[in-house]
Amino acid sequence: MKTIKLKIFAVVLASLSLSACIHDNFEKPEITPLNVGDVITFETLRQIYNDSVLSGVYPEGYKFTQDISVYCVCTMDDKSGNIYKSAYVQDETAAINLHLTSSGGVYFGDSLCLHLKGLTLGDYQNMLQLDSVSVDNNMTKLATHCYVEPEEVTIAQIQTGAYQAKLVRLNKVEFAEASLGKTWADAVNKETVNHTLMNCAEQSILVRTSGYADFADNEIPEGRGSMIAIVSQFRDDWQLLVRNINEVDMNGLRCGTAIVEQNFDEVVTGEALNLNDWKNIATQGTQVWQGFNTNTLTAANFKPNTDENQESWLISPLVELPADESTSLSFTSNAAFDKGGVLKVLVSTNYDGGDNPSAATWTELPAVICDAPVSGFGEWTESGLISLADYIGQSVYIAFQYQGTNVNSTEYYIDSFLIAL
Repeated sequence: MKTIKLKIFAVVLASLSLSACIHDNFEKPEITPLNVGDVITFETLRQIYNDSVLSGVYPEGYKFTQDISVYCVCTMDDKSGNIYKSAYVQDETAAINLHLTSSGGVYFGDSLCLHLKGLTLGDYQNMLQLDSVSVDNNMTKLATHCYVEPEEVTIAQIQTGAYQAKLVRLNKVEFAEASLGKTWADAVNKETVNHTLMNCAEQSILVRTSGYADFADNEIPEGRGSMIAIVSQFRDDWQLLVRNINEVDMNGLRCGTAIVEQNFDEVVTGEALNLNDWKNIATQGTQVWQGFNTNTLTAANFKPNTDENQESWLISPLVELPADESTSLSFTSNAAFDKGGVLKVLVSTNYDGGDNPSAATWTELPAVICDAPVSGFGEWTESGLISLADYIGQSVYIAFQYQGTNVNSTEYYIDSFLIAL
């Protein structure tokens, strides 16, 4: 028989990343696990799996024949019904799924000494697990209410594979529109259902819920927010398992929710723009922003005149930005007859809304603006998503500032102005 070399680590329970544990003292003697043997970590356990099972040495699984133990904490049990005859446990290095011989007996928050002798290490459809774990024979419960803090991660980080079986928290996520109005699972027919969870970058992951879960008939939340869950895997699909519906807090605004939107639909070609709560001010020269309307296309237009110096501002209403780092600005632009006029996109937190914007402090935003040809019109160009994360929770104005002369001039068009999550 080929032997697998183990790296042995001295691990003590106090080194776990836990909040306070409530021990079952009540004048009972201190619990001393029997047959602890060599103490390893789940990181070492995963390396054993790589060296033995994945390598093909023991393709059916690696069975422990020696006294070896792992100190760990249960992070998910099967009490809610979302998993069956199963539990997830974690130490300070990694985590793993336990396939139990019977349901119950171990609960999330239990601090354990997990005895590996007689257990088989393998996987089920790429989900690493220890098989045929007996609560009575393979566990010594050391304490209760030992809660592991979930790691804050992104969908992209989960998909690297580094968080399999771990307890995680995802922020600023929402369910796909196709799931809205539906329940977590089919509680009537006891069928499992997958729903797609997304972030504002449209990265996605599955949330898998059993029809036996005690929240199966709850309706999927419509908003955006946070979720605490266990990272699971089925073949090549990464999945999240919710352990308690109270760990889902998704009541915020959804991705793409418009905070301010202006499409210039009612403008008239050649007439000065007069939009509700917008400012249209010439601080040098007399030319202001005007409408452009072909019945199929509407936009704000700055068309230079013969004034020697020209500075003109088109300023948004005051915008109360939410405390959300995904808030962004976008618009489209076009340009024509380039002779050196300049268009900038600016933001201010101290503009007073009056007729002298030059007195305020403005910061240029990194927008993509159309390259204007010397003759004729360019192509409509998207600005890209311009992050307003530096201004979240503040009141701001956004301005389009044109600067030019009667010699250095360019015609510009702005459309599809949007501040959104």
